[in-house]
Amino acid sequence: MLKKEPDVREAMDKSIAVLPFQNLSAESEHAYFAVGLHDELLTHLSKVAALSLRGRTSVMGYSGTTKSIRQIADELNVGLLVEGSVQVVGGRLRVNVQLINALTDEHMWADSYDRTLDDAFTIQRDIAHQIVAAMDAALGSSERVAMAVVATNNPEAYRLYLQGREYFARPLNWNRPQNVEIAIRLYERAIALDPEFALAYAALSDAHGRMHWWGVDPSPERKALHKEAAETALRLAPDLPQAHLAMGQLYFMAYRDFRRALDAFAVALEGMPNDGEIVGWIGYTHRRLGNWDEVIATYKKATELNPRDVILHYDMGGNNFRFLRRYADAVQAYDRALEFAPDLHEVAISRGWMFVDWQGQLDSLRRALERVPAEQFLRDRVSLLYWQRDADAMLEILNATPVKAFEGQGYIRTKSFLAARAHRLRGDEQMARAAFHDALSIMDSVMVVLPDDFRVHAGRGLALAWLGLADEALREARWLEQSFVYREDLFERLAGLAPIRAEILAHAGKADAALDEIERLLAGPSGLSVNRLRLSPDWDPIRDHPRFKSLLTKYSKR
Repeated sequence: MLKKEPDVREAMDKSIAVLPFQNLSAESEHAYFAVGLHDELLTHLSKVAALSLRGRTSVMGYSGTTKSIRQIADELNVGLLVEGSVQVVGGRLRVNVQLINALTDEHMWADSYDRTLDDAFTIQRDIAHQIVAAMDAALGSSERVAMAVVATNNPEAYRLYLQGREYFARPLNWNRPQNVEIAIRLYERAIALDPEFALAYAALSDAHGRMHWWGVDPSPERKALHKEAAETALRLAPDLPQAHLAMGQLYFMAYRDFRRALDAFAVALEGMPNDGEIVGWIGYTHRRLGNWDEVIATYKKATELNPRDVILHYDMGGNNFRFLRRYADAVQAYDRALEFAPDLHEVAISRGWMFVDWQGQLDSLRRALERVPAEQFLRDRVSLLYWQRDADAMLEILNATPVKAFEGQGYIRTKSFLAARAHRLRGDEQMARAAFHDALSIMDSVMVVLPDDFRVHAGRGLALAWLGLADEALREARWLEQSFVYREDLFERLAGLAPIRAEILAHAGKADAALDEIERLLAGPSGLSVNRLRLSPDWDPIRDHPRFKSLLTKYSKR
């Protein structure tokens, strides 16, 4: 043990966390400087391979903390901490920064900067160089070049970029896409001032990509904007890591070309070896390819860089382990995420669904939903009632809620689709058919605009099958099986498309074909579990089939 101690100490001497900068500006419109400069400093330091840098999402929870330096360092497993404050007074930007040895509480370096607002970029670049020098970390020639690159010579463009980054970095933006749209407008204004601003193009590409990928705007026009911004960033700055990250995101989100995405992310990681976000993207890409060993290894690496990243523990940890049916590991990952963000109800509800998969019990999910306002997580509430076969309670929620509350997240959980299932469960066939026809009409109108959207075909197939239009439903089942997404995106197939296809086949009278798909899903990682099959009314058409019962018995221990 004594022999290893110097190595451990040396590693600690190169491990660093930059705490959120304190905003001392009196005017609220200048608050973005503190967030933006902190974010950009992390980006600069992520380029230094000799460091072990903790990511943004792990440190943001310490904003305004009363914890001691030693306690924070222990929680982040680092030996060094950076603290700072930012203040805008008139046209001056004042930044105070200090580097602290957390083991000894020694202030290794401190400096103050009092410059004009136009010096925002050079300030964070200078701070990064001073920190690296104070840590005695060796800079390679390529790292020196990368850290010397000037993103833009237009100070106003840089300020707009920082504002955009602040909006884009706000938590849970997939539920608040308006923040992403604001970021897009700010990036566009920055680019209008400096058309050569590659970093802003890379950020703009990411924002357009998220809006398309999340389904907020799945239009071809949004995809084209994503492509144009990413390619422009790379054309303007072929050596910029963020440009390669943008290209990887383009391959991932716009084209599902996951192998090319991995290549682009690898280039980005060479330029920013301490960037936990890039490591995370690599893990998510391996997941789409079904490379589960790489997914788990990447999760471990990403959490070393970002030990308090809630989304990493929630999604790449909890959701992946749940998919792999490693339920005890999933509980640990979900609980870790909730430890850092106890009010992040998405995690608690996913954890509840995991207990449905694992133990077939609904109480954990019910308790999680009881802790959030009644107007939130409506799909989960209605789905829980559906699995409890409480049609009246389902309709009570649906009748009291506007259609808009059920928009997004695919076309099989719209209000009309959920109402149709409730009426069918209740035995009101006339109302069920009317609601299914309404759902079908909605999807037919969307298909005019998005003819190749797999989510639309999946929704149409289910509606047609539940209406008894077997031939048309089976055409949609064949379309899904032959689709690019079904073939190339293993995670999307196993998480959603294959279970939906099995349900279409079951309701269209093709029990054996449905059971073939179900057996493939139960035999390996997937979003389908024995307890889902047992509990969900969706499988009632084949529930008494001898092979269905046999499969439940065969895989009940998994």
